[in-house]
Amino acid sequence: MTDHTPNSKVSRLEVVSTGARRRWTLEEKERIVAESYGGPRLVSVTARRNGLSASQLFTWRRLARED
Repeated sequence: MTDHTPNSKVSRLEVVSTGARRRWTLEEKERIVAESYGGPRLVSVTARRNGLSASQLFTWRRLARED
């Protein structure tokens, strides 16, 4: 059992970096959205290839349709 008292010692501390938020230009967004329409199931593949979440890409696609 782990002892969580103030006197317990930390033997190892791991720092996990989440990274900085990325800014996308309008041109980058348009290119990525267009790429995602290239075929079936391409949203997740395109998102992964470009380092963003599928939900973000779906949002960009929705916003592009509304314009």
